[in-house]
Amino acid sequence: MSRVQGIRDRIEDARVLLKASRCDGAFVLALVAVAGLSRIRYPGTTPQRVYFDKLLDYHPDQHANTKDRRAKVDESRKMKDGQAFKCMILDLISDVIVPNPQPGRFAPRENIRIPFGKSRILTNIEELFYKAFRNSFIHEGRLTDDAYLTAPTIEGEVLRLNDPTGIPVRWIPNLLAALAKAPELG
Repeated sequence: MSRVQGIRDRIEDARVLLKASRCDGAFVLALVAVAGLSRIRYPGTTPQRVYFDKLLDYHPDQHANTKDRRAKVDESRKMKDGQAFKCMILDLISDVIVPNPQPGRFAPRENIRIPFGKSRILTNIEELFYKAFRNSFIHEGRLTDDAYLTAPTIEGEVLRLNDPTGIPVRWIPNLLAALAKAPELG
């Protein structure tokens, strides 16, 4: 089986679990598909500077910190798996949050940060997906007490997430749809 077919299979498996209301399992498989696709789009030969350049583009209010971190990177270093995963999340996130924005309405394109954890520190969306979701499922077999899946509450143009950080269940099918549209999957 090819890598591409493996990713397609994970997407389909996740859809089956979602139809059976097994949201955690569907989310795990969606995250596995993100990880697999990230290494097709950003192979092991991708320079690490690509990660920092993407952060500079996506988080304009964090330029000083990101530029400092990028300046310390050895130009010969390659992108790590976690960095590739985060780049992939940034590539997909607007379709995950608002898959079909109407003209003139909110369309997330940059700098999405969510209060996270007991201290409610603003956390970049890609870090949240990597640390709170991917790492929790992979290393603990569950979401931590700091994050869970919830039905979204929309007040005006603001998406309210519960405390601890709740991620809307509707993001799972949106993530699966965004993955399925990836050009690498043909």
